[in-house]
Amino acid sequence: MIASGYNGFPQTLSDSPSLYEDRDYKLAVTVHAEANAILNAAKNGARTESSTAYVTFPPCSQCAAAFIQAGVEKVVCPNPVNAPERWRKSFMLGNDMLYRSGIKILYYSDDDLWISSNAKSVEQNGSTPNSTGVQENQAKTWTSQHSSAIDYLPRRLKDA
Repeated sequence: MIASGYNGFPQTLSDSPSLYEDRDYKLAVTVHAEANAILNAAKNGARTESSTAYVTFPPCSQCAAAFIQAGVEKVVCPNPVNAPERWRKSFMLGNDMLYRSGIKILYYSDDDLWISSNAKSVEQNGSTPNSTGVQENQAKTWTSQHSSAIDYLPRRLKDA
């Protein structure tokens, strides 16, 4: 893995709950996970040229632009057609930008997802703790405490 990213405020800004509750402020200052990953790679001297980005949402137009500028070669993401309505226009524009730039786009669906048994936060029985601490046995559980992106690759895209 070259780098990872998350949606959040820039590192020196306060992330107090009251600021996250102010939707206009939150949307104006949040760094998207895609851009955050590219910035983290740059900060740590890792090259993104010819890399593959694995994302949990289709890239918006701004994140697609960042992928293009960073030299990303392939993006693995859900199909923007299935995205929430309020973001769909930006996701579709991002998809078009990636396509026009020659970046390969591979789509996955929820049915394609799996978690390998070597993911740090996954117990041997496939259960992960939820926010209440109660164990849930779900075949498809996402977690932010993964050991590497390869642990979450869609089955049919593993060798893409």
